[in-house]
Amino acid sequence: LHKEYRRQRQMCIRDRKKYIVFIAVSSLLFCSSCTSFLEETNPNKIPASTFYQTEDDIAMAANGAYAALRGNGYYKNMYLYTDVRSENTTLQDPGAGNGVNYQFYNYTLTTDNAQVKTHWADLYKCVTRANIILDQIDDIPFKDEVVKNQKKAEMYFLRGLTYFHLVMQFGDVPIVTKELKTKDEIQKYTARQPKSEVYNLIISDLTQVINSELPDIQTGNGVGRASKAAAYALLGKVYLTMAADSDFQSERTSNLQSAKTNLVAAWNMKPFTSLKDIPYADVFDKEAQTFCQENIFQVMYKGGNSSLASNYAYIFQPTSQTGLTSQKTGTGNNIPTSDMMSAYESGDTRKAISCGTSQNVNYVKKYTDLDDINGYGANNWIVLRYADVALMLAEVKMHLSENDAVSYLNMVRERAGLDDYSGSSLRDAILRERRVEFAFEGQYWYDLLRLYSRQELLEHMKAKNPNFSAKDFLLPIPYDEHKLDPTRMYQNEGYNLSLIHI
Repeated sequence: LHKEYRRQRQMCIRDRKKYIVFIAVSSLLFCSSCTSFLEETNPNKIPASTFYQTEDDIAMAANGAYAALRGNGYYKNMYLYTDVRSENTTLQDPGAGNGVNYQFYNYTLTTDNAQVKTHWADLYKCVTRANIILDQIDDIPFKDEVVKNQKKAEMYFLRGLTYFHLVMQFGDVPIVTKELKTKDEIQKYTARQPKSEVYNLIISDLTQVINSELPDIQTGNGVGRASKAAAYALLGKVYLTMAADSDFQSERTSNLQSAKTNLVAAWNMKPFTSLKDIPYADVFDKEAQTFCQENIFQVMYKGGNSSLASNYAYIFQPTSQTGLTSQKTGTGNNIPTSDMMSAYESGDTRKAISCGTSQNVNYVKKYTDLDDINGYGANNWIVLRYADVALMLAEVKMHLSENDAVSYLNMVRERAGLDDYSGSSLRDAILRERRVEFAFEGQYWYDLLRLYSRQELLEHMKAKNPNFSAKDFLLPIPYDEHKLDPTRMYQNEGYNLSLIHI
């Protein structure tokens, strides 16, 4: 956190006689024009005299905030922090990367795990970039105040989204809502805050988006940017998560009602009539997904470009194999487990689209891109889509004992070619449906945390792997952050002795 804010502050030094040379980790900050954040421009130098002085500067800076979503520690490796932890997937080579990645699957994470550190750093990188824009934008003239207000709303969305991941992954975390300019400010904000306050910030940020001048749904060049529908859907998920948290049981009913209100608002904004009319394959097909009406918010990539491409197609491909999902040799980083493969019901049309088996090794098919020999894929990462909203509505209505809960579950099952639900446990049916509907999309770990009590989840996961313990509900605070102030940056329970070298 210290390093990221210091780095961002150094970028803002205004020297009228020289150009600012950006450090390597920020090379994506100004990666595009103001019309499309996938159009590349030279990020190495800009005149300091015009840095954050014009509307175009803010537009480029906003592109940089979105670019942070593509970071190694953000959605690029989200599968590690979610699907692998939930045992939907595993690593084909457990020793790859000296076992750093395998620690997520085997529940042997240490506080100096490099991937945990990168996750923390890249999440705060996005927060930092959003904060700098929010701090400076009101002092910069815009031709159209609506455009200014929309840019602000987009940054509130990115900050709210990122803090949702932070609180889900780490629990209590530092809350920073401004650009930190001095050493004293950095030291002041290097302190974990209660997750209740983190949730308050998330709710406040997303409410700003809902009350903004953003469109209900983004279309055309706006696809990939925040919208009101995205804010409603995410806020519904936030309230649903809080309703399931044992620490907020006194507000459970009100949180469920708030979840329902926001999810219904998101659902009413859908630009289609029936979910079954949208082919499941279109959600993931790289040619169709960008403008697929089901997708509410997605992280955008540009194929054939080493800086802007995704790598899912080849890293999710089995080790040493080619031509399944990518022309580049696979690395076997996200291999579906046999348990995941058997979770599909007979006749479920989603399975053939989602996964397959080659040379006795399972693999993910949702991110197929065979066009680029170097593996520079065009596959977007879907963050929010309408099947998610439908199943969350089933979930919240189940909790509220509303009779139409199952109808939303059946919408998703109908598209998959399955019969209507007829079981005895609606909760288990929703969880199973979410597992197969969003397989390999980084959803299932959060679903487990939300739909199981802590004791149920402990028993469920220990049955799969005896290494799992209560500490594994959260990731450790990175050692480099903890050591800055061991008292205020206290370690998550169970990780204090897990550092492998001191």
